[in-house]
Amino acid sequence: MSLIVGRLAPTPSGRLHLGNVCAFAAAWLSVRAQHGRLLLRIEDVDRARANGEVEASLRADLQWLGLEWDAETPRQSARDYAPVLAALADRTYYCACTRAEIQEGGGVYPGRCRARGLRDGAIRFHLPDAQIAVHDRARGLHLVDLATMGDPVLRRRDGLYAYNLAVVADDRSDGVTEVVRGEDLLDQTAVQLCLWEALGAEPPTWLHTPLIVGPDGRKLSKSHGDVHVGELREAGWTPADIWRQVLPWLGLEPVPRIDQAIPAFRATSVRRGPIMHHSPVL
Repeated sequence: MSLIVGRLAPTPSGRLHLGNVCAFAAAWLSVRAQHGRLLLRIEDVDRARANGEVEASLRADLQWLGLEWDAETPRQSARDYAPVLAALADRTYYCACTRAEIQEGGGVYPGRCRARGLRDGAIRFHLPDAQIAVHDRARGLHLVDLATMGDPVLRRRDGLYAYNLAVVADDRSDGVTEVVRGEDLLDQTAVQLCLWEALGAEPPTWLHTPLIVGPDGRKLSKSHGDVHVGELREAGWTPADIWRQVLPWLGLEPVPRIDQAIPAFRATSVRRGPIMHHSPVL
């Protein structure tokens, strides 16, 4: 059996909240339960939003929670994605459409520039006209109609590479064999599977953890009073307090330390979202 390789891939633009902890805990537990290797990768492809102070807090919070990693791979801002984009040249095209124009057309890019033969602009990937079956380790098969997604941007007109290209290129070069992340990215997995296929590479397996929402039904964020892990630490919370909240979302009984949950972890027991969470008043 080949070695399982997973990853923690925090984005250093926002502090760690309990929704993030849920996904990172599942990634950690899945790898540890299979005696695999866990990587840390800082996803700072959007350099303008990356914040060094936030990154330091993310690292500290992960370590405080016991979510240690085995090795760190190069951060996204240190990588060159041009060769991967070049390898996709027969499936890409330039696009001059603005975000406002796409929103006016319903919000899904209709492929307007596919046949225009432009030589400048954003670079998009031409998705096939198909339904893609995503096999999720918790929920089984999930069908995604690519017509509802629209051809994704791989490189913006300002030269910044987009998430879909970066994450596929990174997982491919890092040898990642399983991806664990929030279910808000479930449909994007179908887009990324198309990129894996176009690169002639074997994709990882997928596990999507439940989306944790506030009382207003929206993904946890500061906008509705969500507190981050650092604030909970300062208020006197312990890792055991965090796991008492988070582990049931993964179908597990609460335990004081995350390593104590390894024997009981099953991907098939991970709950589906959305799960409502009321942030504590500190």
